[in-house]
Order: sequence, then structure tokens, then C-alpha cells
Amino acid sequence: MGKTNLDERQLQKRHKAGNQAFLLMAFLLLADMGLQNYGIRWLEYPLSNYTIFMLGVGSYLVRLIWSGAYVGPGGGQSRVNGRSIAGAALAMLVAACVVIVTFMNPSAQTAADGNVNGKVILIISVSAALIILSTVFLIRRRNNRAE
Repeated sequence: MGKTNLDERQLQKRHKAGNQAFLLMAFLLLADMGLQNYGIRWLEYPLSNYTIFMLGVGSYLVRLIWSGAYVGPGGGQSRVNGRSIAGAALAMLVAACVVIVTFMNPSAQTAADGNVNGKVILIISVSAALIILSTVFLIRRRNNRAE
């Protein structure tokens, strides 16, 4: 056990999840480049790379939490208290406000070059954050119920 306070099993699971997420991201980026070479565009350039990056990072985080390799054993952080619930509620409120302002504000829908990629990237970021937050909450709840 080092600075991470993870045991050997957790370190192995963390490294395995990281390697697989990196390979997933690399293959998806290669597939995206191959599709663009044949003229098939599923999303515009920065948005496609951003989406692939979010898929890789999201899968890595979900697998870390699912396998229990996110925090070390014996940590008192596994309990759900009022501060963590308030923090999660505040994060969801801020994310909902960002989504509402993005849809209601006409200046957020237009970009300098005429593309609306900024709005789409913002919505994807907020949606991914909400999905990861709810997945983490559900996994922790399931793991705490088993104990």
C-alpha cells in the first residue's frame, strides 16, 4: 500500500480498467478517422473527438467505481452524509441551470463561425456529468447495501 491507500487487487483492477479505456478510446478515434476518410461524418470534427474522449473517460470512471478501486479500504468516505447529498443536489441544480440557460439564451446558440458546436459540447458535458454522478450514487448505494 502506497500513497493511494489501495490494495494490490484494487491497483490491478484500476490498471486493467485504465488500459482498456485507453484502448477503447484509441480504437474509436481510429474508427472515426477511417469513417471520415470515406466521407462518413457522424459528428463534426471537434465534437466527435470530444464525444469519444468522454466515452473513454466515463467508462474508466464507472469501471473504477463499480469494481471498488476508487478509494482504499477502511476509508470513512463510503458513508452518505448530509454534505455529500447537498453537494450532489447542488451539482444537479447547477447542471440543470446550465442546460436551461443554454436553451433559452439566443446568444449561446450562435457561434462566431456559424456553428453551434459550443452548445452541443456544453450539453454533452453536463449530461455526462449527471450520468456519471447518478451512476456513482447508485453503485455506492448498491455496494453499501451488500455490507
